[in-house]
Amino acid sequence: MWWYIGKRLLQTIPVILGATFIIWALVFLRPGDPILGLFGDKPASPAVKAAIEHQYHLDENFFVQWLYFLKGIFTFDLGDDFRGQAISTQLQNAFPVTVTLALMALVFEAIFGVVLGTIAGLRRNGWFDSTMLVATLIMLAIPIFVIGFVFQLFFGVKLGWAAVTVGGDWTVSKLILPAVVLGIVDLAYTLRLTRTSVAENLSADHVRTARAKGLSPGLVVRNHVLRNSLIPVTTHLGVNVGGLMAGAVITEGIFNVPGVGNLAFRSIQQGQSTTVVSVVTVMVLVYVLMSLLVDLLYAVLDPRIRYA
Repeated sequence: MWWYIGKRLLQTIPVILGATFIIWALVFLRPGDPILGLFGDKPASPAVKAAIEHQYHLDENFFVQWLYFLKGIFTFDLGDDFRGQAISTQLQNAFPVTVTLALMALVFEAIFGVVLGTIAGLRRNGWFDSTMLVATLIMLAIPIFVIGFVFQLFFGVKLGWAAVTVGGDWTVSKLILPAVVLGIVDLAYTLRLTRTSVAENLSADHVRTARAKGLSPGLVVRNHVLRNSLIPVTTHLGVNVGGLMAGAVITEGIFNVPGVGNLAFRSIQQGQSTTVVSVVTVMVLVYVLMSLLVDLLYAVLDPRIRYA
């Protein structure tokens, strides 16, 4: 087991190197000069501009800048952005907000997706199953920014059930509506995946054997159908944690959530290359660690799976 965990953790090194290199290249090739943006409409002094470029190694070539960034990662010093603000402090302020938002969205989609998907799978081709298929198709067809603005207008402005925007003084209650919007599209995937998996396991040999032994329907569903059906669903939900965090840019923008998505969007606009790549690196680590956790949960859900 520990050998497997160590092997998977070692695999994160080339993943981080590749991801940071690609993102750094995209940011580096972006048109515009971020230093000139610091001066606004005022003319930039050549001497001051040269000093700032030397301070942040912008006078070096692309590859050398990337090596300086890697050095900061391995020494746990991400440095400052072009405005002199510590990148680690910005991440510390934004990361808890996005984690809370992503976990709330995950709980929402996991509970409703698994429960409704299980019922639809057990009653396949019935009216409930058909209704869920149509409802999830509508969820998948509507863009997330449309859902966000409609929910914001209806539940926030018209009904007043939730805060219209979150702002800097965020609370869990203010994140409920953004979490529902963030998780509603993935809810459709979770529901459909659970429905399909449950329907397939209902016709499996071990389920027919359990029924032939006289086990109660509830026991058959709980121990023999649902437990095996949750393996692909667990994979989807586990990997989706990173997807919810990385994909929260639109939702955080609509509801003015001070999270990682907003930080990444502002940094891209301002050409803050180090901040953008730092956010991406954190997201890559979340993806890898969640994938490892999902792999280890397989052994709990299915005793046939073991890691030597």
